[in-house]
Amino acid sequence: MANANNFAMQPTEIADATKQLDELADRVEKLMQTAAPNLTVTASGRDEVSQRVASTLNQVHGDFVRASDQGTNEVREVAATLRRHADGAVSIDQGFAV
Repeated sequence: MANANNFAMQPTEIADATKQLDELADRVEKLMQTAAPNLTVTASGRDEVSQRVASTLNQVHGDFVRASDQGTNEVREVAATLRRHADGAVSIDQGFAV
C-alpha cells in the first residue's frame, strides 16, 4: 500500500482531467442525440408481431437513453466535484505562508 505522506495533487493536472471528463460527457451526449433517429424502430407491418417487436425495441432504446443520460450526468458531477476539491486545496495552500 502506498504511503499517504507522498500524496501530491497538481491542480493543473486535475483541471485537465476534469476538462477531459466534461468533453467525454459532451461527446456521449452528442452521439446519443445523433444516433437517436437511427435507433427508433418503426414496425414493418400492422401485424401483432411486428408491432410488438418495434415496441420492445423502442422501449429498450428508451431505457438505454435514460441510463446513458444518467451516466453522462454522473461523469459531469465527478468532474465538478474534482474541480471543487482542487479549488479548495489551492485556497488552503495559498493560506499557508512558508
